[in-house]
Amino acid sequence: MFLGDQLADVFEQIERAGTATESKQGGLLGLGSPVLPHLPQHAGDRNRTSPFAFTGNKFEFRAPGSSQSVSFAATVLNTIMAESLDELNTLLDAELAKGTSFEDALRTLIASEIRKVKRIIFNGDGYSDEWKDEAARRGLLNLPNTLDALELLPGDKNLALFEKYGVLSHRELESRHEVALDQYFKTVNIEGETTADIASTMILPAAVRYLNDLVAAADRTRTLGVETRGLTRTVKIVNELVDELRDALDALVEQNAELGGETVHSKAYHVRDNVVPAMSLVRGAADRLEKVVPDDYWPLPTYRDMLFVK
Repeated sequence: MFLGDQLADVFEQIERAGTATESKQGGLLGLGSPVLPHLPQHAGDRNRTSPFAFTGNKFEFRAPGSSQSVSFAATVLNTIMAESLDELNTLLDAELAKGTSFEDALRTLIASEIRKVKRIIFNGDGYSDEWKDEAARRGLLNLPNTLDALELLPGDKNLALFEKYGVLSHRELESRHEVALDQYFKTVNIEGETTADIASTMILPAAVRYLNDLVAAADRTRTLGVETRGLTRTVKIVNELVDELRDALDALVEQNAELGGETVHSKAYHVRDNVVPAMSLVRGAADRLEKVVPDDYWPLPTYRDMLFVK
């Protein structure tokens, strides 16, 4: 979870002293001209690498994908919030029953809870290797792919939470797990088919066309008695990349045709362990071809076009 410098500072003050007495300000933003006034700058900063970030006046949950419904994620978050409020209320009532004043009990409780959850707060780059190492040191889960996350969904801890508040039964949670696995398998299977289609009908023909022209040019120059070492090396490089793409494409088609078993679990594991790596090999070969095949042969927008030109 990303809090930003301002809110993280407030948390640290509460953790140390039980209350916050000040708040960091954002300062002023200069516009680069002495005749233009400075503008007040918001103290809240944005971190696009965090799945859960505080952005000034709200928390943003950014984990759902673009094609994913946010409804189940919202259900999970609301259930977690309900449990947290329930537990805090129970602890607060226990302190009040001892005769502690509401203000003192609340300050002590908030400071104690901050210390308990502090390990999930990280204000750095959530994509960096530094965070992977730090998360492991803090004992936090690092789930690198969808299937790893899905397999934890029907766990005992999650089931107990949903059943406690009457949100989902054991069978209902298992059903959602099965549906999610099936959706994962079908999505990766379609992505594999699409990758193979693009590679076989667009990228490979373009590379072969360029290779044919190179070979023809090399033959003509040799006929004229012209030395063609550079051209010959280029032919060899492109030919090797075409072979690499063809081999990767054949492997992808083979793996994607193999469903991996009868159950949705075995199918999901098959595409995760075999189809996804095969797609990566096809992409790697295509990326290397993109660097040597001229733009007028290449049928798709290049990385250069998408990132820097257009």
